[in-house]
Amino acid sequence: MDAEVEWRETMKFLKVEFPVDVVNTEASYETQYGIVRRPTHYNTTWDMAKFEVCCHKWADLSEAGYGVSILNDSKYGFATCGSLMRLSLLRAPKAPDAHADMGRHRFRYAILPHKGQVGATTVRTARNFNNPLKVHSHPAPNAVKDLLSSFRVVGDEAIVLDTVKRGEDDEDVSRGALPKRKGRSVIVRVYDSLGGRARGRLQWGSIPVKKAWKCNVLEDDGEEMEIGKGGMDIDVRAFEVATFRLQL
Repeated sequence: MDAEVEWRETMKFLKVEFPVDVVNTEASYETQYGIVRRPTHYNTTWDMAKFEVCCHKWADLSEAGYGVSILNDSKYGFATCGSLMRLSLLRAPKAPDAHADMGRHRFRYAILPHKGQVGATTVRTARNFNNPLKVHSHPAPNAVKDLLSSFRVVGDEAIVLDTVKRGEDDEDVSRGALPKRKGRSVIVRVYDSLGGRARGRLQWGSIPVKKAWKCNVLEDDGEEMEIGKGGMDIDVRAFEVATFRLQL
């Protein structure tokens, strides 16, 4: 669904509802690098106070055999009561900001039924829905094609390749705030998206990688990894965000 709205309401809250034929006491909501689960009932006053959950790219209600995911690209309030799923779209409070959400809006959301419980299909479809791959311009189209086909993760589908970028401290790109590092390196960040131990292989194709380290988010080298021809094996714990530095 693709919506364009001119919003000029007062003291109103616009939501879209999805009554689904699924029963579960908990619903799942994506957060950054993880999943949070919240009850779908209002048995206590504490439950009633949690009338809305913050979620990022998707929310899901599943049974053992099947489920439904609601994907969105810009709306982050969600609620599930029983078998009724609600996505918050626009609001019109008068305090503390009397002009909140006023104006023209364009947003999308989608329904994704799936087999089994929430899994890699929902995670990957939601990422593609939010961040479709785009090549704006490049003087060498073949170089772009080679790069896109180089970095990938094979193995457990729960592992998501989140970031590929240059090393911040490399001597040719450093801004000088920290000691420079000789040579050129690529930083690759992956994470487990479903909350279980996942094993896979990080591949870089024909890119000439000399050494590899598992590092922290500041890109300080830690454990040196054993690399093979065109890739290396990786092991990621539940919801772990793992960063690797590849020395070229």
